[in-house]
Amino acid sequence: MKNVLIFGAGAIGSTVAAWLADTDANIYIYDRESTCNKINQNGIESYWGDEPQKRYKANVSAYFDLDFIPKPDLIILCVKNFSLAGVSQLLVDKFGDAVPVVGLQNGVENQTVLPKFFKLVIYGVVCYNAWVDELAVVGYQKKGPIALGQKGGVQQQIMKDIAKLFAKGVETDLPDNFNDAAHSKIVINLANSLTTLVALHQNDLSGSREFQKLLTSMTYEGVKVMEAAGYKESKLGGMPGWLLIKAAGRLPGFLTRRPYLKNLKKMVISSMAQDVIVNGGGASELETINGYVLALADQYGVSVPVNRAVYEICKKEFAKQPFTPLTVNEIWQQVA
Repeated sequence: MKNVLIFGAGAIGSTVAAWLADTDANIYIYDRESTCNKINQNGIESYWGDEPQKRYKANVSAYFDLDFIPKPDLIILCVKNFSLAGVSQLLVDKFGDAVPVVGLQNGVENQTVLPKFFKLVIYGVVCYNAWVDELAVVGYQKKGPIALGQKGGVQQQIMKDIAKLFAKGVETDLPDNFNDAAHSKIVINLANSLTTLVALHQNDLSGSREFQKLLTSMTYEGVKVMEAAGYKESKLGGMPGWLLIKAAGRLPGFLTRRPYLKNLKKMVISSMAQDVIVNGGGASELETINGYVLALADQYGVSVPVNRAVYEICKKEFAKQPFTPLTVNEIWQQVA
């Protein structure tokens, strides 16, 4: 993998580019002109969230015109699902459909979209949170892991080469059942809708028992849906285990208060909050995460009242311009 194109210099694209910059591959990143100018002038600055003063600078070549990018041996797609089809068509028109691609999207919609455009598709589950402070400056909760898998069609040697490349910069896993890993991550991502509604990254809600109940109920319902659909837990990246999620959903809140608060501290600004709050809305992962789980719940006859109520609130509130966060009490009154 000599030439690697990372499409999208958002939080995930920038962290991956920064971590792979010191490998023996040539790393290129594509984004809009203003972002590329900043990267080419100053590199990408990344930092671990607990130590924002310690910044690592990575020099990466950035392009806003595909005509000037050397033909890639690998493309890493770091755009959201709602942009995936348009971006894929653009890349196929330029580089053809035989270049291996890695899709780093939340959810599983990319498993439907990408095979329509590319012959060699690898999927990634991103098991860390990252955020953009400003152009070419990103923070991250922890360095990985990223879980990689496929649904057939990719030779094992290609998979090994791609995993080896990723592993040089970030912890990389090859789970036995990739779909279990993807759906385990979806359970955790369900909470993004609620934390966006209340702008959790701007508010300390550790004292709110109502918020605890809403959050734990959403993930508990998510686990019930995944089990009904036949998916098994995949323990990746320190995500809360299903046993803990079930306990938090079934037991009185005070019994699971300590692990809840521990996990609450790990919650930084989510990708959904970045789309809705920071970037001004217009599109989000609500349908590909929460809508997908609701569809599975309907298919397998699982009751998910809290997720359904939060989803409906999000649809209404995210459509408003500008979006204004709600209080926990406002949400609680609509859900309870």
